[in-house]
Amino acid sequence: MAQRICFLGRGGSGKSTVAQNLGHALALKGYHVLLVGNDISLSSTVLLRGEADISPALEDYREHYEIDLNDYVIPTPSGVYCLELGSIDPGVGCLARGVTLIDEMLDTQGVSNSLQLDFILYDISGETPCTGYILPIREGVMQRCIIVTNGSFASVTTANSILQAILRAAGADNFPVQLIVNNAPCAETKDELASYARRATIEILASLDYCKELEYSSLAGKTVFDTAPDSACAAHLRAVADDLLLSTIPTSLTPFPRRELVAWLRCWQRRELARRLALADTEACDG
Repeated sequence: MAQRICFLGRGGSGKSTVAQNLGHALALKGYHVLLVGNDISLSSTVLLRGEADISPALEDYREHYEIDLNDYVIPTPSGVYCLELGSIDPGVGCLARGVTLIDEMLDTQGVSNSLQLDFILYDISGETPCTGYILPIREGVMQRCIIVTNGSFASVTTANSILQAILRAAGADNFPVQLIVNNAPCAETKDELASYARRATIEILASLDYCKELEYSSLAGKTVFDTAPDSACAAHLRAVADDLLLSTIPTSLTPFPRRELVAWLRCWQRRELARRLALADTEACDG
């Protein structure tokens, strides 16, 4: 049975880029991977499929109430299969609720078996973890959750909100959640995020530093394995994919209550201000 992993996080954290590159890395290792995106822009799979057109499955389903999902899953040169769910009219319904529907169809229509899928990766968009976004976790669709943060105060707030929602959805059950720190600006930020992870009882799966090859490959509409397969960045992502193959130990999540989170963030901001002022003074003296 395919392992379901959902990628969550604030917009702009690099979540989709990370998910697509890890999906490509898994495919290069010989695994059968499907990446499912539910972003309105259909951008969750663009680095894998390039300019190949893709039809949004949920949009057609809402119009016809019956579709053959095989018609919407497309193969790509990367070896990763791609499926985009599409959008809804503004103010109407919840896009993320379609994840559960589509996941059921992957099994009932035999898509998972015919493609012999080892992994189904869900790139779930959204800033606020409403009931719809947490529904796949609550209903047991997902076996694992990876939260991507870039170390900004806003992305940490989103990560904490997601943890609170997962905790409510999972109830008394432990749930495997990991953190990917993507493009944190400095060592001090990494230390702060490590402190947060310890407080929230979540494992940091990987810390991805800024990589020129990754940025340029994304701008070119490709993964780093297409443009710079021998780079240190590609090697690091392969290692992260290896870690994805390891089993995770579910933990009892302990996210910050809101007041404690606000206080913790304020302390972090004061430390960051002091660090930047000291750095500016040093640069002024050197000048």
